[in-house]
Amino acid sequence: MASSDYYIRDNADIEEQKLEAARGLYQAGDYSGSLRLYLDLLNSNYSYKLCYELGRCYYKLEDMVNAELYFTRSISLEEYKNPSYLFLGNIFYRKQDISKAIEYWITSYSYKPDDEAVCLNLATSYFSKGMKFYSMYFYEKYLKYAKDKTSDYYKDIQKSLKEFSEIGNNFYKKALRAVDMNDNQTAIQALDYAVTNFPSHFDINNLLGKLYFEEKEYSHAIKYLKQAFCLDPKSIDILKRLSTVMIHVGDLTGAYCCLKRMIPLVISRQKDYYDIVKTSKELEAGFNGNDMSKHLNAAEKYYSENSYHLALFEYENYIILNNNVAEKYDSIIQKIKLFLNPEQRIIKTCFEKGAFYYSEGDYRQSNKYFSKIMTLANERSSEYKLAKSRVVNV
Repeated sequence: MASSDYYIRDNADIEEQKLEAARGLYQAGDYSGSLRLYLDLLNSNYSYKLCYELGRCYYKLEDMVNAELYFTRSISLEEYKNPSYLFLGNIFYRKQDISKAIEYWITSYSYKPDDEAVCLNLATSYFSKGMKFYSMYFYEKYLKYAKDKTSDYYKDIQKSLKEFSEIGNNFYKKALRAVDMNDNQTAIQALDYAVTNFPSHFDINNLLGKLYFEEKEYSHAIKYLKQAFCLDPKSIDILKRLSTVMIHVGDLTGAYCCLKRMIPLVISRQKDYYDIVKTSKELEAGFNGNDMSKHLNAAEKYYSENSYHLALFEYENYIILNNNVAEKYDSIIQKIKLFLNPEQRIIKTCFEKGAFYYSEGDYRQSNKYFSKIMTLANERSSEYKLAKSRVVNV
């Protein structure tokens, strides 16, 4: 697997001369010598940075037991933005524990989404699990963030994704023509092929879910409507259709949760608001304890399978149904949210910091943050355009 190498500057009270010597030996490829010096430093400074460096030496020496030990210790001392996550992902991948490897890599991704190595690791790992929805997503991220866009490997992936998206779009258009002719079966066949090639396409999932619903194939409808929800969790149409399908299959609590999600989205539409509130109360009358716990079980299952969008969906369902447990599950919900679309979180922070330095006239510092936004944002987005307009030649 690909891996990134990190260099951590440490200005703590460690014996600086020995520390610099250890770094020098590591960079020269003398990992055993570097390890001995880092181990000597443990008595004077037991920090997350030192544990990371020890883990990195053991990793290079192929001592995965001690590498895992020190990377884990490093994270126990500092969870935030710790490069140990990447290496732990590599270690678990070598153990063939793909799910655990993905969990560590996606944690690394949540702090550093423009790391091409992590994106590639995630893409290939999800592909090996047959999870093309996520695999294509991370291959697209790899193509965006890869520094060398001239390599044969890059071009092969680029060509493959282009072919998949073209096939998906062509069969989506074929499905639309079939729908116009009231031929749902032909449309479904085309969409089934389209979604296999382009699983991250919202319109394909949405239409496929809608047609399966019309054909009363509710289990299939739920699958694709949930995928559409993952791509656009604020779509009123998706939530409305999901709630209706769930009522048909007897999942009253699932339908209720979809309706509760709709309330803030229709608050200005009085009739829709009252209809949703009325239906929610009718559904609530039929609940029992087992109905609620199934959402927690589903959340834990999805999490173990690395299906983080659906895990979040079910954890939130459980809390909607039982707000008393909100505090208990808040940490895992926040963790999953860190995994999903970290670019937006980082972009927001960069705008805040960039604006501060810009107002102070420190354009070299503000440029760093605005340039970061331009790396992470879509070139057609308002965030990209605003950041570009704030970059100053200095």
